[in-house]
Amino acid sequence: MFVVAAIAAACTSEPDKTAEPDNAATPTATPSSQQASPERPACQAALPAAWQQAIEGGKVDAGGSTMPLAVARAGEVVAVRDNGDTRDLLLIGADKSVKPIYVVPEPNRNDVGFAAIDDRWIVVGVDRAPRNANGVLPTLTRIDVIDRNGGPVQNVVQAKEEDFRTGGATIDSVAVFGGKVYWTTHDKYADSAGTTRSYDPTTGTVADVESGSFGSIRATAIGLTGIADGGRSYSNDTVWERTKVLVAAPLPKDISDALGGGPDRLSLVTNGQAYAWLTGVDRGITGVAWWSPESGLTRVAGDIVGKSNWLPPVWMAGPYVVIDRGHQGADTHATVVDTRSGAVTYLNDRVVAADGGTVTFAMQPGGKFAPIFPSVVRADELPVLSC
Repeated sequence: MFVVAAIAAACTSEPDKTAEPDNAATPTATPSSQQASPERPACQAALPAAWQQAIEGGKVDAGGSTMPLAVARAGEVVAVRDNGDTRDLLLIGADKSVKPIYVVPEPNRNDVGFAAIDDRWIVVGVDRAPRNANGVLPTLTRIDVIDRNGGPVQNVVQAKEEDFRTGGATIDSVAVFGGKVYWTTHDKYADSAGTTRSYDPTTGTVADVESGSFGSIRATAIGLTGIADGGRSYSNDTVWERTKVLVAAPLPKDISDALGGGPDRLSLVTNGQAYAWLTGVDRGITGVAWWSPESGLTRVAGDIVGKSNWLPPVWMAGPYVVIDRGHQGADTHATVVDTRSGAVTYLNDRVVAADGGTVTFAMQPGGKFAPIFPSVVRADELPVLSC
């Protein structure tokens, strides 16, 4: 769930021995002497009216029902639009402009379930998800790469129709890390054994990365990770024990020292300069940590997300740490922590992704069966939270 001896590589106290990617960015230099680590208690704050106004004001009406999927560091948003007859992928600019960039093949049978974006590439994971099908689990059927410089769309892999009918080889998951596309294919639909491969869109090179019982790969701030046992079991109290780092990301020494080798590191997020993570993950989540090279390490301690063995999705936007509330959310979808004050509040709209100070929400003002609208909000436009 997010929500993707050797098996515990991400969770042991031993240093991570996984090789760093050749094209990974050099981590930001840290101050010559580590600053003190201030800790402040969490306190409850009401959601300011200005926040809700910003979320509603960030709504983008692209026509049809439009689900945001990913955010670029420059503030662009990738979203999939469903007009009832067609489905296509959109690039929503930082100025809220809307540009169609990809047509979903066989839209009555397929939909886009995954997208990732960087300065050059947009990676698309197409799911087999027939319209009006009840009880059918979406299954990855193809992975394509869009060249933002205008080159042709590259097909990375495509499932065979015969395999869908017979339960044969099945694409389990896809991730983008270090400029390469990674995916895992299980040998059979009901099996956990398979192979993880990489694809370099600049050269078209395919390489084997990992074989065995492995799946649910995803790109994280600590690197490319996956779950042993094929990622098929989502037992919440063991997910961090079964997580493995396939390709490690270089981290500033202050971050490595603060995280150690425990499960807190699985929640690590970054905007390229600052980092944030949950603390006490193996004890039910006891707080939030935030670090930047200018301010050093700050911790906010308290029962922020409720005691649970579930490891929720985490995002950061400027000084704010946003945590998905999942099944604990009741009437709210996400928890927000302002690491400057320790103030904690809750959001009514679903957070989908965040990067580079931009947050995108999926708004559904008409209810469960109504159209979805993306909302795009800049964190620096939001007022400070205080108790």
